[in-house]
Amino acid sequence: MINANVVKAVGEALEAHGVPPRSDERMADTVARALHASGAQAEQWLEALNEGCTVEEANRRAGVISRAENESVLIAVGRSIGTIVGKISG
Repeated sequence: MINANVVKAVGEALEAHGVPPRSDERMADTVARALHASGAQAEQWLEALNEGCTVEEANRRAGVISRAENESVLIAVGRSIGTIVGKISG
């Protein structure tokens, strides 16, 4: 389970990259929109990062494709989570 500090860090990273959450979205839905992925992929991706995986490992686990339009968000969210869980992911 992802803790509240991780959720807050993810939200801040998304907002810093111009992806604010919509009022009707869960965090995973906002992440999915930012990553151009499904909600299920975003949840798997966040869980993998929360477990200490690198962004590349999390991408493979969740089937998220790194693209030019989402690369900076992938890295920013990965680093935010890595900082909270004690492993910088990048």
